[in-house]
Amino acid sequence: MKERRIKKKDKTTSEKIPKVRRVQTKAMRRFFWAGIFLLSISGVLAFLQTQGLRVKVSSLNKEVTTIQQRSQKEASNSVVLTPEIESFMNRFVALYMAVSDDSETQKLRQKTLMNDYFAQGIKEGNSIFSGKRTLKAAAFISLKKVAGVSTASYKVTYIIETKGEDDQPKEVTASQLLNIPFQTSKEGSRVISYPYFTALRENKEKAKILDFDPNDFESVDSHIRMKVMVYIEEFLEKYTKSSSADMRYMMDDPEGLQGSASVDEVTSQVFKEKDYFVVKAAVKFKDKGTDLIWQENMSFEVVKKSDKYYVQKLNHTW
Repeated sequence: MKERRIKKKDKTTSEKIPKVRRVQTKAMRRFFWAGIFLLSISGVLAFLQTQGLRVKVSSLNKEVTTIQQRSQKEASNSVVLTPEIESFMNRFVALYMAVSDDSETQKLRQKTLMNDYFAQGIKEGNSIFSGKRTLKAAAFISLKKVAGVSTASYKVTYIIETKGEDDQPKEVTASQLLNIPFQTSKEGSRVISYPYFTALRENKEKAKILDFDPNDFESVDSHIRMKVMVYIEEFLEKYTKSSSADMRYMMDDPEGLQGSASVDEVTSQVFKEKDYFVVKAAVKFKDKGTDLIWQENMSFEVVKKSDKYYVQKLNHTW
């Protein structure tokens, strides 16, 4: 008998269709509005920062403008002291302050003032002063514009000699500020208004001595401190006796007193910086000729080179 083959039907496979994910519109809306909110906030913050920056820039511009105006005002009120002006003023002050009791000398003084110093229109009348004025000292004080006019100011100390009721000579010494309005050009200088006297200005500046705070420095142990202090004393002895050329082996910027003084007393403190020592010293020097003693506050920067100390910097203040 023939075998009957039963043909099996092929299995039909059906793939599962993936489910379509539903978009959660509610969540998306939340994200959208949250983004809008954040953008709005960042925009507001950026605007505020910009406004703050504008305010700062405006404030800085005002400060710069104020500084520029102040500088321009100071520049407009300043006058440069040239050798020509200085020479002119020195000669004028000496002549103007010298008032003689001799009529011929006085006439020559007036003539010289008119010809060489005063501008046209200034008249030096005949003085009825029956005494004598002698300039004792004159010191330049300032050169600036007063009410728009260039003015030189000198501190003058002078002696007035007169005769008293009993015909005895009488002397009075006075000091005042002599103010000289002038004009200058490449042609020369002229006094363009009558010189005038004012009282000497009181110095009202309040200042304290330059000092240092030991707490700002790092301390050193006593052994090192003693070594550095001994070196500084040896250095100062050499400093007082030697010239600048001799001191070039001991310091970077050499200087010396060339035997004009000696060391009387040294009080010092030693501190440590990163690569060097700092020495703050109060040094009393004695003048060689008069034994006059004066004090200097000196600052040293000391380094060690080849096991030897060396002054890399010296200042004459603390």
